[in-house]
Amino acid sequence: MQITHREKKKVKFRISFVLLFIIASFLACFTLYMKEDFVVTEDMLEDEQEAVVYLETVGQGINRINPVPVSEKMGNEYYDDAIFIGSKSLSGLADYGYVNSENMLLSDSIKLGNINTVIISENDVQNTIVDAVISKKAKKVYIMIGLYELNNIDSTDLFSGLEAFIDSVNIKDPDVEIYLMSVLPVPAELEATVASNVDIDAYNSLLLKFADKVQVNYLEINTILKGNDGKLPSSAAEINGIRLKKEVYEIVSDYILSHIVEK
Repeated sequence: MQITHREKKKVKFRISFVLLFIIASFLACFTLYMKEDFVVTEDMLEDEQEAVVYLETVGQGINRINPVPVSEKMGNEYYDDAIFIGSKSLSGLADYGYVNSENMLLSDSIKLGNINTVIISENDVQNTIVDAVISKKAKKVYIMIGLYELNNIDSTDLFSGLEAFIDSVNIKDPDVEIYLMSVLPVPAELEATVASNVDIDAYNSLLLKFADKVQVNYLEINTILKGNDGKLPSSAAEINGIRLKKEVYEIVSDYILSHIVEK
């Protein structure tokens, strides 16, 4: 059957009408959608919250590397606001002029278990070590203790007193930078009466792990003072075997001044 010219026009008209109706309907719906108020529902908020990932802050905002790596060496003025706590084996740092004697809180009576509670007396003033650190406005604290209590090395609460001390310092002044110093080696002749170097090494390994756990710094000074036999050379020590000779304290001071954490 043939389609006449008039019928062709009628078909085109109907198709155009349908297309226009579809377009008009779409525009009308779109306009109504754009004018509609956008309401945030509780369900939508909950969905958004579930998509948020929270990152925990680790430590004190410092990427700590232990033992502390070598850094640019500082001058002796670095010690002006540094306090040394613990073993009297560090006393030579003051005796030979590296550190002000008022910045040394040293006694072999200071131990892991009592560092947070022991009372010290300075100029007729009695304080806990924590309060002494704060009163001296220290910004760096260096701690070396443990040599005389290595028989307790297997205790699960070995460092509990030290941890309490660190917590107390951080609460009173969060800006204080704390360094735990490895126990120094001893000469062969003192291993039977003071401590064996094997036990000292084992203790220092635990101290390193503890430093990582509580996010403080660890200085591995022990290694640089050892001889080839793993012991402190007798020539490096004074008569009692614990106190070091002047030139060895210089090595210790140089190590401290060139192993500093920058904030």
